[in-house]
Amino acid sequence: MADGTSVNVMDRSIDFPPEWFDERQTFVYLSAPGGGDWRETATAAMRSCPALQSVSREGMEANLFEVSRENALDLSKFIAFGSLLRGPVPSVVDADERRDSLLAHMLDRLGGGACFWTNHGGAEDGQESGFLSASFHVNVLAEATIDLCLIGVSSKAVLILWRFEDD
Repeated sequence: MADGTSVNVMDRSIDFPPEWFDERQTFVYLSAPGGGDWRETATAAMRSCPALQSVSREGMEANLFEVSRENALDLSKFIAFGSLLRGPVPSVVDADERRDSLLAHMLDRLGGGACFWTNHGGAEDGQESGFLSASFHVNVLAEATIDLCLIGVSSKAVLILWRFEDD
């Protein structure tokens, strides 16, 4: 889509407004899983993004923590609209039916039984909410930037949402 970000979701496209998922600071991937472990699929997909080429399977295994679908939705808002230096924009805390339904639809494309992982420090701390807080820490996985990711996995698909910024 010329005026926004279009995510190809297993032969269907979800079109996001142009201010969502800025290509200069985000990586969005959703596809049927490749053969083998989802970490292999994820690292292979990330090779197409220069900012994420240093992310390794081992780094993901050591620094990703499981989160609920509800928290995955909050994290997708942060990745789409936040800043790792300034936190999420204040409006992501407020309900927005269009935004929330598009992001929920993207998560729903994983199907039932999906698991979600992040490097957000709140998950490491066992935090059940508060992923939209302006004060947070992350376990950095990309060497040259600070980064925040959400990875969703099911038998139907692998989803990668990644925000990266120079500090």
